[in-house]
Amino acid sequence: MLKKVLYIVLICLFPFAAISQTPVTLHECRKEALTNNTKVRTSLLQVQRAAAAKKEATTAYFPAIDGNANAIFIPDLEELRQFGIDKDNLQLYQAQLSAQQPIYAGGKIRLANQMAGKGVQMAEKASEKQQADIILETDEAYWQLFSMQEQQKVVTRFTEALDSLEEQLRASYDLGIVPKSELLKVTVRKNEAEMTALEVNNAVRLLQMNLAHIIGRPVDEELLVTTNPDANQKNNLLPDASEISGGIISRPEISILENQVQIKNLEKKVTRADYLPQLGAQVSYGYLEAPGIASGSWNLNAVAQLSVPIFHWQEKKHKMQQAEINEQMAILELGNTRELISLEISQSRLKLEEGQKKIQLANKSKEEASETLSEVEISYNAGLNTITDLLNARVAHQRSEASLVKACTDYEVLKTKWLKAIGQLNAGQQIQDDDEKF
Repeated sequence: MLKKVLYIVLICLFPFAAISQTPVTLHECRKEALTNNTKVRTSLLQVQRAAAAKKEATTAYFPAIDGNANAIFIPDLEELRQFGIDKDNLQLYQAQLSAQQPIYAGGKIRLANQMAGKGVQMAEKASEKQQADIILETDEAYWQLFSMQEQQKVVTRFTEALDSLEEQLRASYDLGIVPKSELLKVTVRKNEAEMTALEVNNAVRLLQMNLAHIIGRPVDEELLVTTNPDANQKNNLLPDASEISGGIISRPEISILENQVQIKNLEKKVTRADYLPQLGAQVSYGYLEAPGIASGSWNLNAVAQLSVPIFHWQEKKHKMQQAEINEQMAILELGNTRELISLEISQSRLKLEEGQKKIQLANKSKEEASETLSEVEISYNAGLNTITDLLNARVAHQRSEASLVKACTDYEVLKTKWLKAIGQLNAGQQIQDDDEKF
């Protein structure tokens, strides 16, 4: 009676264990990662900060208006009597409203606005790059989890097959048909499979936590990936080598470095502007009163100031040399990055071709392993093969299934890396493509 109750309890528990896992598609994981991931949110805040800096630079075109007021009291000021003022202390009240306007600053205000605009473009491209990085990171985590969950199924099927084989051999051993050594071979293999199953289960849990962290979900949530890799590789055309040049142009890193070169050029112009004449004007309207000395009155003042650099011991020359060197270094970095990206695109293309070939070979190996296992099982049942042959055939079949799953998931990651390499892994395009698929 107790065994029956335990059996019913276990049957009831298993469905709930399966339901506790949350199914997620690749499309959902990408969208959640782009929405919730801390790195992406930080990059978007950096874009907002750059936009605020650009607005701040624009304010330099307008006059700065300031107001101030002072009240001064100086007791026991005997010096006032020297000027014929019969007072022992001095009281002074002042209020002023002033407006300052740069008239000519050597073009520094205009150049500062241009640099701020470049800063916004760089922040936007940096955010685009970060989003592409997160999509790739999400895809890698997703397909790693898919691969391990499939490994989990393969190990489970292998363990169940060993359980069945062990039961058959135990019955044969009890009848004295097979020696105990044959039974022990299966038992040892079964213990190894159970150990492998434990390791795979732990790996699945760790990968679930990793994916949950990337997409912004609680790390204790057990995720079940449901998107299958594209098994029909014939429809996946290999990329054209001519896409390399277009890919270089599309990469956000190139746009960032191009803007850096332009900023260095603008900084050089700002350095030159520091040594040009500076002209500004100020208009103020204020109130001044000194009780007992002068009655209060309002006054309007206008001031123009011209500053002309004359001699700074060749300071301008040295600063200009530094600015020119900085610009040359930025140009060299841009050229080097172009070469590295071209190399990355070529490597991604070769890896993609290699991934397709691995899938083809894995499919062929699985077919051969399945055929071998079928023949060995028939031969074993006919007494022509040993239990070792049968176990080896089952292990080979298990490995072929695992290899095929890994080849397919690796290919999905390689496709994502290829799209990132040619600058086509932007968030909007990928989400749109995913919507069309789903």
